[in-house]
Amino acid sequence: MVPELLNLKSKDFVHFLKCLSRISDKAILEVSDHEIYSIVNSDDRSLFLWAKMDGVFGVDATLNLPSVTKLSDVIEMAGSPDVSLGILSNKLQYLGKSIKFDYHLHDDGIITKPKITLAKIKSLKYDYLFYVDKSFLKTLLKNSSIFKDTNKLYIYTEDDHLVWSLCDKTTQNTDSLTVEGGRVDFEMAPFIMKLDNFRLINFDNCLDFKFEINDTGIGCITLRFPGFVLNYIVTSLTN
Repeated sequence: MVPELLNLKSKDFVHFLKCLSRISDKAILEVSDHEIYSIVNSDDRSLFLWAKMDGVFGVDATLNLPSVTKLSDVIEMAGSPDVSLGILSNKLQYLGKSIKFDYHLHDDGIITKPKITLAKIKSLKYDYLFYVDKSFLKTLLKNSSIFKDTNKLYIYTEDDHLVWSLCDKTTQNTDSLTVEGGRVDFEMAPFIMKLDNFRLINFDNCLDFKFEINDTGIGCITLRFPGFVLNYIVTSLTN
């Protein structure tokens, strides 16, 4: 029996998988002729990622990946700009000129699906939207390593500007760093993220970095890459 073939651009797909693996090394990929998507969550379920890649893939399948990292590594080993993965009953198979591999899949039901659904993610509405420069974020994360006694990032507005503050307002005598960001035309109460979650976001080489936040304390951070889009869903901490 000739297997169905999943046709991929290696560089984009490997990058897509590596972004997923920062959140979870197990993932369920939903593949259709025109789209691949996956929803994963952090260990404590405080951060969700909906990752979506558009293209022409030539197959419909659900792939239960026991190790996202292993799959990205073996595709990189193939060293080809385009790969065609054969989909068999329990594995993916690659038959290249210089390298061949079998990557075994989990059966349905072994990997626990995140509690948030795609329909729920798509239904979320937001009250505030702003874009952030990557160099600003890199500097902020670099400076956060100095303030090791806090794991919180407060994002709010003050005097018509976004403000980014590394601190912990629930703990006395905690050092803090506050940086003024870009000018905005709205007022927003503090949105509080775990710094550990912020560090899981891979924004290297992204085309743009968009924040959306609503008044109920739910935020979406959207990163657009040449081959795919990442949507990180996070709920604000209470303080």
